Amino acid sequence: MKIKLLLVEDETDLQQNMKDILEIHDFEVMTADNGKIALDHLCENRFDIIVSDIMMPEMDGYELLTRVRNDNRLMNLPFIFLSAKVEKDDFRKGMEHGAEDYLTKPVHAKDLVNAVNVAINKKKGREAWVQQKIEEVIQAERNVKYHELRTPLFGIMSILELLTSSMGDFDMAQMKELLEAAHTASKRLNGSLLNLARLNGLGAYTPMSSTVSSVKKQIESMLYTLDKEYEFVVDEDFQIQYDVEIFEFILKEIFENASKFCSKEPVFVSLQKGVLHVSNYQNFVKSGQNFEIIPFGQIDRGYFEQQGLGLGLYLCKVYAEKNNSKLTARITDDLRFAVEIDFSLAK
Repeated sequence: MKIKLLLVEDETDLQQNMKDILEIHDFEVMTADNGKIALDHLCENRFDIIVSDIMMPEMDGYELLTRVRNDNRLMNLPFIFLSAKVEKDDFRKGMEHGAEDYLTKPVHAKDLVNAVNVAINKKKGREAWVQQKIEEVIQAERNVKYHELRTPLFGIMSILELLTSSMGDFDMAQMKELLEAAHTASKRLNGSLLNLARLNGLGAYTPMSSTVSSVKKQIESMLYTLDKEYEFVVDEDFQIQYDVEIFEFILKEIFENASKFCSKEPVFVSLQKGVLHVSNYQNFVKSGQNFEIIPFGQIDRGYFEQQGLGLGLYLCKVYAEKNNSKLTARITDDLRFAVEIDFSLAK
């Protein structure tokens, strides 16, 4: 299959010349006169690479690159800049926004074709690396996932089998206790399956942002669900632009984790300068350090029985990033597990 290239260039003669060169070398080329037209093409077609001029009417190359890198579908799409003159600041600006390369006009045919091939190979290398890491994670965590999904399922099946075969042997209090245990196991299983579905849908997720008028009130309503004593300190309340459903999911995950793994009450919650801090004492890690948030990430699962797939905090991290905020985690010097969400860009 031919490599499909989007060429964005407002100089008609140069555009046609480059198109001819690329087509001679067996690339399939679609052209656009500016960034605005290029975005229309990107919405309707799949491309393997973009080669774009910088200075263009209506939408320049920098804005086009920014729009491409902010689109989940296109964030790994190679992007090469064309420029009549490359200043150091221009080069730095392009690299910071994710450009693969710069070509200076006039472009020699050999340089153009080589740059395109190199960028395509880099993309393939990135995709292969990501796929390898995904396979490594899946292989390493397969037993954990099976354990997490099968344990509550077997619990439900055992209880139902017991009730079916020996219903007459239980009084109402015993039946209620068994049914409550089955209900708890079913909620655990359902939560794990929902998080797997959320993980699979991350690439297609687009925030439905609206105004959360009071972060403080949202937190207060969620804190009532904690089964641990908590301490809530508010330096200042503020509003944010956020996907409300996702905001509630993030708060629920963070507070439930704090409650589940709290070794000593209270759970500490504070709002300070646009940042939410949630922390709890824990017995898993014995020294202060940063905590890497990764999918299926759990602390010494072989030793500590943790209910869950280790997806909740990772989902929160990615959802936070997609809603213009940043979630981090660490073990503090006094051995608290601390999660922080910086909402400064979501205000």
